[in-house]
Amino acid sequence: MSTYARNMHAYGTRPVVQAAEEARVSFMKQVGLKVLASLAITAVAAAGWLAAIASAPGILTQRYVALAIMLGGIYGAQFIGNRMTASSNSGTRSAGFVIGSAMSGVALSYIVGAAVVMGASQLGNPMALIAQAGGLVLLTVLGMVVYLMSGPKEFNWLRGALSVLLLPMIGLMAITWFFPVGGTMGLIFSGVFVLVSAGSLLYSLNSVMHRMGLEQSTAGAFAISSSIVILFWNVLSLLMRMNGRD
Repeated sequence: MSTYARNMHAYGTRPVVQAAEEARVSFMKQVGLKVLASLAITAVAAAGWLAAIASAPGILTQRYVALAIMLGGIYGAQFIGNRMTASSNSGTRSAGFVIGSAMSGVALSYIVGAAVVMGASQLGNPMALIAQAGGLVLLTVLGMVVYLMSGPKEFNWLRGALSVLLLPMIGLMAITWFFPVGGTMGLIFSGVFVLVSAGSLLYSLNSVMHRMGLEQSTAGAFAISSSIVILFWNVLSLLMRMNGRD
């Protein structure tokens, strides 16, 4: 039995696509608010960890220490967050939601800090690259939502590809950040990462909007927000590589 099927059995609820319109609208409002809450927690955690890095740069910026923290944050958010938010216990779901979102912020803090430094030195605005990446991700999310509003899409082929590529890609994201592949090959790597993470976001949005059960708003919101964070990471990394070639 798939994870989706197990979760549906545990909740004993109908998928969103089979629910009445009022229930679907209420569900999507809950998901939207929770996605915003998750991203806010991620942003606060990233800012807090950047402050910790500034106060102890000799320890937290050592390459292997930083890499371990980044990998731990990424994989921890995926495994802990996804498992706990799929629980039938509301307290466990809420705890997993907060923990997973915060761990994403810790992992994200290093690349955000580097983007701030690069933006200030090369573009005269420390938030320039972050704003560009955020704007591109926002437009991507809106475009995907509009596309999926016409009805559920069949992405079985995408699910198979993501099951093979996503977790290795997440590890490579961190590794290639600390041990960068330069030149054209580095840009190709970054471009592929963006495409895979965009596919993951599209699959998550389709599942939440049309496949998940009505009681799974927390799990759905976390799946979407973690996909957004990963896409933001890769778009930001690509923009930094492009600016580094100027």
